[in-house]
Amino acid sequence: MQHPRPAIIASFVVDRDPVFAYTGWTLAHSLVQRAQLRWPDIHVQFTPEVDGGVVDLFAQLGCTIHRLDRFGDGKYCNKLSQWENLRGTGADQLVLLDTDMICVSDFAPFLSRSAVGGKVVDLDNPAFDVLDGLFQRFGFGDRPEIVRVDATDATTYRGNCNGGFYSVPTEFAEALFESWRSHAQRLLADLDPLRDVGKQAHVDQVAFCMAIHATGIPFEHLPANVNHYLHFAGQHSWRDAGRPLSMLHFHNSSLNVVGLLDPAGAVEEEERAAVDDANSLIERSFNTRLFWDMRYEHFPDRGSGVGSRGANLSYKRELLRREGAEAAASVLDIGCGDLEVVKSLRLRNYVGIDRSESSLAAAAAARPDWTFRRAPAIDVPPAEMVLCFEVAIHQETEADYQELIAFVAGKTLRTLIISGYAEPTDEISTNHMVFFHESLRATLERTGRFRSIAEIGEHSTVTVYRCDV
Repeated sequence: MQHPRPAIIASFVVDRDPVFAYTGWTLAHSLVQRAQLRWPDIHVQFTPEVDGGVVDLFAQLGCTIHRLDRFGDGKYCNKLSQWENLRGTGADQLVLLDTDMICVSDFAPFLSRSAVGGKVVDLDNPAFDVLDGLFQRFGFGDRPEIVRVDATDATTYRGNCNGGFYSVPTEFAEALFESWRSHAQRLLADLDPLRDVGKQAHVDQVAFCMAIHATGIPFEHLPANVNHYLHFAGQHSWRDAGRPLSMLHFHNSSLNVVGLLDPAGAVEEEERAAVDDANSLIERSFNTRLFWDMRYEHFPDRGSGVGSRGANLSYKRELLRREGAEAAASVLDIGCGDLEVVKSLRLRNYVGIDRSESSLAAAAAARPDWTFRRAPAIDVPPAEMVLCFEVAIHQETEADYQELIAFVAGKTLRTLIISGYAEPTDEISTNHMVFFHESLRATLERTGRFRSIAEIGEHSTVTVYRCDV
C-alpha cells in the first residue's frame, strides 16, 4: 500500500557571506523542480547582516522568509535557531539543509514518517575516542550503537550525522530541538576537547548525536543518496546503489569561477551525470547579482572577468586614454566592478556604480578619493563621459537590457564608451551568464541620442563603441 506524500517543508540558513545566497538560490530552485516542493514550502532564514535586497529576491520567488537570531557560536550552530521560526507551519516533516547542496531527484521516498533521520558523518568527525570522551565527560552512563562512517572504515556513534540534511517529523521537533540546543550550549561552554583537536565546527552535529541518545526519540540513519558528498573522492558505504542520488552535498570548494560545480569527488559515471544535471539547474536559475557578489568575495583574482584582466585590462586602459577619458570633466562608470581597469587613470569627478556590494567595497578600497553608488542609483548626475564595459551582455531580460541602454544614454552629456555584442554567435547562445542580447549598435541607434556611433575596438567576444551626443 502506497502512503500519501507527507507535507514537507525545507529550511536553510543564508548567512552574511554572499556564497550562501548564491548557493541557496539554486538550492531553492532545485527543490521546486526536483523535490516537488512549492515555493512557500521553502523557508529561507536570513541572519541579521544579510542585505534586504537579497532577502527581497527570495521573497519574490515566493519563498517563506524569516530573520534568524544567531545561536551559540553564531556560525556553525545557527541551524539550531530555525525551529523558532517553523512552529505552527502545519507540516508533517521538516527537512533542514545546508545551502551548499542541490537536489537532483525527489528525497521524499527516502524519509521516515515515524523517525528522525540523517546520514552518518562522511568522516569520523570527531574521532571516536574524542566523541566517546565527550559522552563520558557529560555523564552519559551508556553509549549509542557503534556504526561505520560513510567515506572510510572508521567508526562513530549512531546519530552522529553530517549536518547537511536532517529529516524531522514535526511530532518530535519540540523535544529534539530542546535537547539539541541544551547539549550544544554545554559543548560550547566546555569547548576545549573539540578545540584541542580542531573540531569545534562540529558542535552542532555532536550535540545532535547526544540529543538523539538522551531523548530516545526514534531515529534512523538515512542512505547517503540524500546527502552525497562530492568535495573529495572516497567510498560511499551508506549509499543505496539501487536508488537514484537525490541531494548532492558539493561544499563551496567545488564552485568554479563561473559559478558551476566542478567537484573533486565526482569520479563515478552516475556522480558525473548528477553534477551535469545540477549544473543545468544552476544555469537555468542563474542570478547575476548573487553570482557577482559571490565571485568578488571568493574569486578576487578573477573579479570582473577576463575582460578586466591581463591583456584585456591593458587594452581597455589604453583605449580609454586614447579616447580622452582623462581629459573629461566628469566620468560616470556604470558597472565599475572592482576598478581594475580605471583605478590607475587620472579621472576627474569620478562616480562608479555597481550592483555588487563586494565589488564596491574593493573599488572604494582601491580609490577612496572617488565616489561609489550602489545600483540602480537612478538619481546619479549625468557625466561628460560615461563608461559601460561588459554590463549590457549580462542583463537578465530584454526589459532590463533596454532599461540599461536608456539609462546610460540619458546620463551621457558628451561621450559614451560601451561594449557589447555586435552579432549573435554560438558562444553567446551557450553561455549561462548571458540572457537577452541583440546588436548593440542597433539598440544604441534606436535611442536617437547620438549623432555618431563608431566601433573603436574589440576584445574577447565583445565590440567597443564610442557614441557622441
